[in-house]
Amino acid sequence: MEFIVGLINHRKIGRLFQPFIIEPSGNYYKVLHLLRRHNANDFELTDKQLELIDILEKISDEELTKRFAVKKELNNFFNNLDSDFFKEHMSPYIDKQLNKAVRILMNGNIRLFKKSDKYSNLYDEDIIKVHKEFVDCRMYFERADDGIHYKLQTYVDQKFFTLLYKKPAFTTMKPATFIYRDVLYAFEKLESTKILPFLSKKEVFIPKLSEEKYFNSFIKHNIAEHRVKVKGFKLVANHDDRKASLNLEEDISGNLVFIPRFEYGNKTFYPGDKQKVDVQLEKISDDYCFTRVKRDFAWEKEVIEQYLSWGLIEKNGSYYPKGTDNLSNEDANLVLMDWLDEHDGLLSGRKISFNRGEGVKRYSRLKGDIELDLKERSDWFDLNIKVRFGEYEIPFINLKKYIIAGIREFELPNGEIAVLPQEWFTSYSDVISLAEDDGKQLFLKKHHYSVLSKVSVGIDKNILNRLQELNDTSKIEKAPSTLKAELREYQSVGYSWLCQLYQKQFGACLADDMGLGKTLQTISLLLKLKRRKKNRLVSPIEEKPGQKSLFDEIESINAENRAEQPASMIVMPTSLIHNWRNEIEKFAPELKVCTHYGIQRKKNSGFHHLLNLYDVILTSYGTVRNDIEMLKEQELFYVILDESQYIKNPNSKIYKAVSQLNAQHRIVLTGTPIENSLTDLWAQMNFINPGLLGNLNYFKKTFITPIEKRKEEGEEQQEKLRTLIRPFILRRKKSEVAKDLPPLTEQIRYCEMAKVQNDIYEREKSAIRTSLVKNIETDGVEKSSMMILQGLNRLRQLANHPNMVGVDSDGKSGKFDAITETLTSLISENHKVLIFSSYVKHLNIIKDFLEDEKLKYSMLTGETTNREGVIKAFQEDEQNKVFLISLKAGGVGLNLTEADYVFILDPWWNPAAELQAINRAHRIGQDKKVMVYRFISENSIEEKIMSLQGHKSELADKFINSNNPFRGISKQEVIQLFS
Repeated sequence: MEFIVGLINHRKIGRLFQPFIIEPSGNYYKVLHLLRRHNANDFELTDKQLELIDILEKISDEELTKRFAVKKELNNFFNNLDSDFFKEHMSPYIDKQLNKAVRILMNGNIRLFKKSDKYSNLYDEDIIKVHKEFVDCRMYFERADDGIHYKLQTYVDQKFFTLLYKKPAFTTMKPATFIYRDVLYAFEKLESTKILPFLSKKEVFIPKLSEEKYFNSFIKHNIAEHRVKVKGFKLVANHDDRKASLNLEEDISGNLVFIPRFEYGNKTFYPGDKQKVDVQLEKISDDYCFTRVKRDFAWEKEVIEQYLSWGLIEKNGSYYPKGTDNLSNEDANLVLMDWLDEHDGLLSGRKISFNRGEGVKRYSRLKGDIELDLKERSDWFDLNIKVRFGEYEIPFINLKKYIIAGIREFELPNGEIAVLPQEWFTSYSDVISLAEDDGKQLFLKKHHYSVLSKVSVGIDKNILNRLQELNDTSKIEKAPSTLKAELREYQSVGYSWLCQLYQKQFGACLADDMGLGKTLQTISLLLKLKRRKKNRLVSPIEEKPGQKSLFDEIESINAENRAEQPASMIVMPTSLIHNWRNEIEKFAPELKVCTHYGIQRKKNSGFHHLLNLYDVILTSYGTVRNDIEMLKEQELFYVILDESQYIKNPNSKIYKAVSQLNAQHRIVLTGTPIENSLTDLWAQMNFINPGLLGNLNYFKKTFITPIEKRKEEGEEQQEKLRTLIRPFILRRKKSEVAKDLPPLTEQIRYCEMAKVQNDIYEREKSAIRTSLVKNIETDGVEKSSMMILQGLNRLRQLANHPNMVGVDSDGKSGKFDAITETLTSLISENHKVLIFSSYVKHLNIIKDFLEDEKLKYSMLTGETTNREGVIKAFQEDEQNKVFLISLKAGGVGLNLTEADYVFILDPWWNPAAELQAINRAHRIGQDKKVMVYRFISENSIEEKIMSLQGHKSELADKFINSNNPFRGISKQEVIQLFS
């Protein structure tokens, strides 16, 4: 069997090739198979044979129909084939495939046969010999007086081979292939249209009138493609005048790149150009001159290989140094300029010229140098920063807008562009963003010292080492000797931290979990700093003799001339005022404390008198808001904000008011520095250290937007933010200091009744007392016990919330406010809380609040039927933070170890009932420390109950231990309860 190619006559297309398998049979060949892709693997074929099958498959009827037919209908397509469509679209495509096949036939041993549709067999006389060389052609153009005479001569095997008066059978048109006397000939480039005229005549004549057009089109084209001889005009071949150049350009991304060029005379080629020959025509007077330039690809390749050996790489026709792919534009440009410096001599040595493209910036090859000299003032650093580029010294403040905007290109006085090193932006962007200036000098507030520790370029290492000392909080201050409490270890650390920030003149945010003693740590600081006598401040924090730190006290002032230290003001929700007062009187009775709120508060000169008379003034956020015009004129020692999340909205009146208070020092206390968004943090940090995080717009752009919306950049900005605030915020969670806590911590939260509530309570108490006095005088104490209990019960409920007894108080209750404020803070800190009350009505009021706030809760009362389901919902649901429980229903049979806070909303005579409630959370299996808050309304029956629980007096024994608490109690003792 033999693989051959058959020349067929297609009924519509003309001459085509098809691949066959034939087999000799006597004096003829039997055609066994027409080959296609689908059956080619059935035979052992060479790579060239398989390639031929693939080429000729493309011009099969099926493939042509798929490619060119609109409706893909085989019969109709060829029957309705339009001749113009065929000539314009199909014929060039078919010629392309056939010429590929001819070149394989010319270079191989595959035989070509004529195959007729009339006969199924092939014979030796059907063989078409394929000539192995291209037919050579030469064109002759002679310009005479009458016009141009054009001749075409062809040669086969270097012998003249004329086609005049012969009838070759063309198989392809462009370039031409033809069959003559059973031999297939092929031209390399010549088209059949240029051969056809010379089949019937020896030359073609172009009249004088058309010669200019003929020169510019036909002759010019053929000089580029073929061997041409001319007479009557000039043809110059230019091969020697060649130059190589490397040109600096900008690509579409703004990156600088090298573009190689090759110049032959006045013609320029780029490496990727496919053009091999260029022809130019010049007419001088009546003379025509053609210049023919043929490229030297071997020389061009040698030059390109030299570029590559010098470290350049190529991409899309552009060349640039290795390693710049992942660099920024500016850094990539710097690397490119460095490459030029290094290879300038090598380029000259190879006579390769360097050119800068039109409009390309003139980048400087000078390297920048920076130096920071830091001088300390009272509240500021002077930043003396010098920048040099060679002979040019640039004031750093001139670069401020470039550093902030991230622009790395800076124009030098000589007009060249210097590229600012990337490390300058890394080191100085935060400094620049937060610094202030006077147009000549930069100044940085001392509380921004942490950003200086990130400066790795141009700063003295000794300064960096001194800055690191500010992060050392290991020094523990001794608690004041007059403090009536022993600080736990973590509280001692927090107190010492507050002392150190006082020494450094910085504000502080103490953000410990609720119940860890923020109040006690703050009281300890105020006690330590209490003025000892008039006109003299005794600072409790002393530097070692001779030791100077970066943050020494502002200048030394003679103690005799120093103004007397004014009082400190603590601002808080109204519900916490009495709790603070009780804590100060309990732990630091040496501190003189007064309150400034309500309708009886002193104003103007009266308030000014308080500043000198007292050490601590307690007030509310609402009072500061209302009295700010008077308060802002007063100088304060400390302003301390408790539950400082109250100022989280920087647009609120409360934030604007407290920000106007004139204080030497500032502290905020909060268990939730961030409740809703980072704006909460900004508001509190800006209060204690104004400008620490820039203005609000800067903070939103620099931190909030990238942190909340752009993950990658957000991680970097989070770390920047942590660096800025870390020195000024101290937060310990209960779980972190568990080893320092007792298993159970109890605290009484005293609540001042709202004014409407207090009026109702006093009115009811007076009426009950009057009624009881009459009844006891008539029936005696024991027989009046029911009335006494009813009276006590009514007052207890009024102390909780007037709504519990159906009295309209406009929803006002001091205890309710204290409970909901504390509860909201704990939920935001992700704690779980058990809330116990003797009254289901009281639990329902809290339940309504939780529902209004859309907070999950569980509730257990005597009416609850599905106890197990309710308990499981609280224990297993992470979102369920609150369990409301009546003392009667929840006293036994509960194990609620998920909770770590317990609220006792109303005390009762017998503390055993409360202890049972506490033990619901504080029992075996509990791995968290438990905090208990008892909420007590001041100046109410609840205070008397607490007094009875706390003192083993005869009266207490009668109430706590007796089955009948009113047996043996005198009239005077009963009246005392209602006094």
